[in-house]
Amino acid sequence: MTHAHVDATLARLQAVDWKGDSGFAHRRSRVRLMAEYLRRAALWAQALDATDEWPFFDIAAHVDPSIQVPATQAEDLEALIARGIGWDSVETATRAALGWAALLDAGVSLPPGLEDPFEPLLLMFDRGGAWTIEAGFIDVDGSAVRRKTWRDHLTTRPAVILDQSTLRAWDAKPN
Repeated sequence: MTHAHVDATLARLQAVDWKGDSGFAHRRSRVRLMAEYLRRAALWAQALDATDEWPFFDIAAHVDPSIQVPATQAEDLEALIARGIGWDSVETATRAALGWAALLDAGVSLPPGLEDPFEPLLLMFDRGGAWTIEAGFIDVDGSAVRRKTWRDHLTTRPAVILDQSTLRAWDAKPN
């Protein structure tokens, strides 16, 4: 079996500036990307009867628990996590994103009508690192997304379109 999705996802995670402040320049788009992840995760949580695990959970394990990340790539991710990538929720999300990639590599049939739940987070990471969670807010470089409940994020309307020109436009907006 090919591991193209796992390898690509791991490479993206390894390329993230986890400890720097590169995310400040992309704060607005990163907030929108987090909102989009929360929306997609809410839809997946509802479809998989996993609402008690929302927002950061292993969606792939609910779809097909027999699919595992190859050992070498799992070890590489754990080494990255050990170097300190952020809060527990960030660690959970990176493991879940790699599990999702393994599911894609396995060619498992997915429920219709649901979008890739982890691409918004991967784009957020690409644009400058992680987040923190405090007092009901997910803090993204000094801006925040209210966590609320999964039902509050349950909508078919995207929070942001996942293309570079749209993300750049969000970042270019004046304060």
